[in-house]
Amino acid sequence: MMRQTKTTLLALTLALIAGGTGAPRAADYVVGALQIAHPWAPATPEGAKVAPGYLTITNTGREADRLISGSFVDAGHVEIVTGGGKATQAIAGGLVIAPGETVTLGPAGPHLMFTGLIGPLERGNTAQSILRFEKAGPIVLEFAIEGGGQKSGGRRGR
Repeated sequence: MMRQTKTTLLALTLALIAGGTGAPRAADYVVGALQIAHPWAPATPEGAKVAPGYLTITNTGREADRLISGSFVDAGHVEIVTGGGKATQAIAGGLVIAPGETVTLGPAGPHLMFTGLIGPLERGNTAQSILRFEKAGPIVLEFAIEGGGQKSGGRRGR
């Protein structure tokens, strides 16, 4: 009995350590052969008109798929872009996710750009988005609003 308890404690400890070191997350969403993990956007200050959106997409299928468009409840338009600042460019034709590939949309590479924000994105809230894939179709996601600016107090929780 004591050995089983020690083994269980060791397994739990290793799982906690692995979870804190950037170990892969389970998919938050699945659409077709695509697994989508950790959709998030940084909090924005009052008056901001754009915000990036980040997530990870894994294609577990045998065919490539393509992220072709999206919408965001708190923005007028969503673009799929690469680069940053003045060097940001739209990805013509959408973002290809090859079979067996994991694509991370993050600050240093391709990401979503939410333009025409209707108000600040407040840390601790979520905002709904619909992403459309060429083969897998549409999926509704909740983007967690993380880090960045402070809560302004005047915006509703989503």
